[in-house]
Amino acid sequence: MKRLTSILALAALTLFPACENGDWSFPDYDYSTVYFAYQFPVRTLTLGNDEEYNNDLDNEHKCKIKAVLGGVYENGANRIIDIEVDNSLCDDLYFSTGEKVEPMPAGYYQLAADQIVIPKGEISGGVEVQFTDAFFADPKSLLTNYVIPLRMTDVQNADSILQGQPNVDNPDPRITSDWVEQPKNFVLYAVKYVNPWDGILLRRGVDQITADGTTTTVVRHGATVVDDQTVEFTTRSLTEAAWSLGLGNKTCNLILKFDDNNKCTLSTDTEGCTVSGTGEYVPHGEKNSFNNRDRDVIYLDYTVDLGDTKYATRDTLVMRDRQVKGEWFTVTKQ
Repeated sequence: MKRLTSILALAALTLFPACENGDWSFPDYDYSTVYFAYQFPVRTLTLGNDEEYNNDLDNEHKCKIKAVLGGVYENGANRIIDIEVDNSLCDDLYFSTGEKVEPMPAGYYQLAADQIVIPKGEISGGVEVQFTDAFFADPKSLLTNYVIPLRMTDVQNADSILQGQPNVDNPDPRITSDWVEQPKNFVLYAVKYVNPWDGILLRRGVDQITADGTTTTVVRHGATVVDDQTVEFTTRSLTEAAWSLGLGNKTCNLILKFDDNNKCTLSTDTEGCTVSGTGEYVPHGEKNSFNNRDRDVIYLDYTVDLGDTKYATRDTLVMRDRQVKGEWFTVTKQ
């Protein structure tokens, strides 16, 4: 009986053709919306090379502020959003650090258009922003200080702009606690920058250390590049990077100033420390480095005089990564 049942089951299977996955089709929602995905993002313009992200726009001194389409599975039309700069969005607003949220000066940037187009077939689109030399000349552009305050004012070929759902009378669109769902019709787009030498570098080299009339040679070199000492370079300006160098129980702040030919001179602003020397930045100059990639490298030849001890140093510093990550900020109203 069991054998007969098995035969009948097998026969039944032969009556059905092989099944295939067909194309799935879903209906759109009742209405379509457009919005800014984040209200308080921080965009870091990363100049120079970045092995992890495409930063072509950054090197053109540009970025793109994007809007998003919701409520559809496929976008069958161009969605056109009117936008405007609204500096009043910064009124009485402060970062969580206590610093005032400042609208970026008009002379620091230029929007490519007063509209954002989400093209047919895409779920997002953006407007390019071109930054001027004045932006990069301002020391405040190194940190989260300036925002580009944009507001959506109208949309074509979409049903609505996300306006939010309040939970208090007279809600402030910028204060999250005033809303069940915060409005997404505006963005305070913070922008700062880092120069090409900012990041984590792998350091190896040779020190000639002279103290009490005796000179000692110290070789710093890991078994592989990734085993070398890690140091952090930070941006001081568009042409200057800084590095805090530990020497025994003392620390000396090294300042590297680069020219248009990627040559640099070294100095310091640390009291009781004298620094002189030169160097060169070579993009992709460290051939077949870790992960079999050509890496950016800085070669330095310099001296550090601490008074009782003098260091004559040759360094090779290979860029490991740029350390630029997604950031967002929070605000309070005062």
